[in-house]
Amino acid sequence: MNNRLKIVQVDAFTDIPFKGNPAGVVTDARGLSDELMQSIANEMNLSETAFVQESEVADFKVRFFTPCEEVDLCGHATIGTVFALVEEGTIPVTKDLETVRLETNIGVLPVDIYSKAGKVKTVIMSQDCPKFRECKTSSEDIANILDIPVAQINDALCPVGIAYTGLWHLLVPVKDIVFVKDMAPDMGKLGLLNVNLGVDTTHVFTFQTEDTSNTVHARAFAPAIGINEDAATGTANGALGAFLVKKKVLEMTGDFIEITVEQGYEIRRNSKITVEIRSREESTIEVRVGGPAVTSLEGFIYL
Repeated sequence: MNNRLKIVQVDAFTDIPFKGNPAGVVTDARGLSDELMQSIANEMNLSETAFVQESEVADFKVRFFTPCEEVDLCGHATIGTVFALVEEGTIPVTKDLETVRLETNIGVLPVDIYSKAGKVKTVIMSQDCPKFRECKTSSEDIANILDIPVAQINDALCPVGIAYTGLWHLLVPVKDIVFVKDMAPDMGKLGLLNVNLGVDTTHVFTFQTEDTSNTVHARAFAPAIGINEDAATGTANGALGAFLVKKKVLEMTGDFIEITVEQGYEIRRNSKITVEIRSREESTIEVRVGGPAVTSLEGFIYL
């Protein structure tokens, strides 16, 4: 019989199966080659598949692969990975708050696990220190590619920009939710734009929401890395939160603000992402992103 490898599929940023953003998780990827991990991610055909390995500097090392390439960090797959490790007992939960440290390609990141009576309620990950760049592509060109009127780009409230909390993202503000919901980007041209700008995702957002309790409605497109549309993007929404605070579009209460982003509605994968922004000494910003998760599939890949 061929060797078999346990793999689970976890829907992150939701507690409802078949909603949120599905991530593949190989909870024991010791000894797997880069080529084999890439092949497994391609076979799973999810936006990202995470591979858990041993680490000399943290509790675990996690690597993330899209169907076509490795990426340095993935928010929803991090949430899914920690949830899966708790479920199988690899991470014991004995307190209402546990913290694990994950080694990633951008460094070691702490992840907090909030639970009640041993059951995980939410997983919150710290992201990398925010960085920002100006976007030199015109609003006209961006609107053209997204297939929306240029007047819909809401640069009077918030400029188009590029931000990073682990991956780089193009952030595009749009006035009316109807144009966000109905847009049909040219994926070929959008992929080229993302490559030219050095970003992984074009993250389109509006302050009009389906659920009035949420702060932002968003869609994320990443055709250059094999993901036409992502259902819930932890790194993009972390970058968005930091960008909105940096540009003073959202004001902190004291040194803290929490926003909630709804995403994935257009592809029937409704997701809710919590983004926490906290100011620290020396004008630094700390970004944390999280939410619940639920396992939707468990089985074996035969090698």
